[in-house]
Amino acid sequence: MDGRGNNPYATIPGGARQRVLAYRFGVNLVMYALTGNYKGDQVHVPAILERLGN
Repeated sequence: MDGRGNNPYATIPGGARQRVLAYRFGVNLVMYALTGNYKGDQVHVPAILERLGN
């Protein structure tokens, strides 16, 4: 994003949808790299929160 809030590079083909999917892919890639399998860990959230509360 430049100073005006515009994207300096075009996404061709695909436009804005391709840009959104690229951001999502980037976030998923970083989360996977940092945690291993962060989507599977959602099952354990209640137990983790309970442990943190004790």
